[in-house]
Amino acid sequence: MREQIYIATFSENAIDVIRNNGFNIELNDLCISENLDPEKVRETMSEMKQEIADAGAERAIIHGPFTEIIPASIDHRAVELGLTRLNEAHAVAEKLGIKKMVVHSGHMPLLYFKEWHKEKSLYFWQEFMKDKPENFVIYIENVFEDEPLMMKEIIEELDDSRIQLCLDVGHANAVTCEDFDIHDWIRILGPMIGHFHLHNNDGREDLHGPLDRGTMDMIAVLDSIKTYCRPDVTMTIESRTCASSAAWIIQNFK
Repeated sequence: MREQIYIATFSENAIDVIRNNGFNIELNDLCISENLDPEKVRETMSEMKQEIADAGAERAIIHGPFTEIIPASIDHRAVELGLTRLNEAHAVAEKLGIKKMVVHSGHMPLLYFKEWHKEKSLYFWQEFMKDKPENFVIYIENVFEDEPLMMKEIIEELDDSRIQLCLDVGHANAVTCEDFDIHDWIRILGPMIGHFHLHNNDGREDLHGPLDRGTMDMIAVLDSIKTYCRPDVTMTIESRTCASSAAWIIQNFK
């Protein structure tokens, strides 16, 4: 069980919680793109190596950059910027020997229609993955999506086993329209999901709260994961303070 659980490094005392519980690590050092700048990237990599060593983690996932990475951008130079940043993140992953990376979908619902986002996403992710090795996997994460069907269609049309989904249950709980709940997300996307981000909230704001405090029944969420997803699916605790959530998941994820 514990080999399936990761802790996000932005969480308070993440390194200690990983080391003390035998969990794995999701590295958030590259979330802000400027950490990939030439004058910073060497120091960033050094810090990432140190985090892995201090945590004693056997497995690692990188969370890729998400600042201003928008596949649906109309300006082709903005699209190229996103691809450049993700390729820089992949170069770091290769140097660290990490084969898995979470990437945000980049959907901006107030700016772009869903059909446009879908069309441009197909180009964007195909372009990014065209020269990546067969054993490198990305997990596209929902952020502002208000329903699961668009992401389902994107993954189906990409039809690449290296491109899977990261279902962030907290994001879904905060922004999903009334026609769907979190169990619908898991049921509809189940086989496409390779990774989860787990945290709870009040159903309105992206609070990244403890797993047992919020409007989601997380035991029921785990039951849906077991029912609809692959048995080897992995998950990262993304609560801002992770110690209580780590204890909770040890007790409830069997």
